[in-house]
Amino acid sequence: GIVNGMDVSEWDPTKDKFLAVNYDVTTALEGKALNKEALQAEVGLPVDRKVPLVAFIGRLEEQKGPDVMIAAIPEIMKDEDVQIVLLGTGKKKFERLLKSVEEKFPGKVRAVVRFNAPLAHQMMAGADMLAV
Repeated sequence: GIVNGMDVSEWDPTKDKFLAVNYDVTTALEGKALNKEALQAEVGLPVDRKVPLVAFIGRLEEQKGPDVMIAAIPEIMKDEDVQIVLLGTGKKKFERLLKSVEEKFPGKVRAVVRFNAPLAHQMMAGADMLAV
């Protein structure tokens, strides 16, 4: 990896091999929407372009904030029609907490607690917002 950055050729949406649909600046709106639908289907969320989709990708360690994200999800779900997909591995307590949040909000939250580089690419291309 590249510390505090990303490899712009590997993550280039015009040629990223992990995306359902490649896109560029002229096709970004439709390309992002199609990748969002593919991501929703891939992780088992209802496919709906209108529902905002938030993605969190990271190591499940205190310094990366999964505890903050886990605490925020119930608050977000109270007032918002939103979907959240989380990807990462790390401390077992955070992995368990993510799975419990997923169980609490079926059809709204998906927690993928394993390393999955292709899914990370799909999440970056398909999410409406990234939680960092």
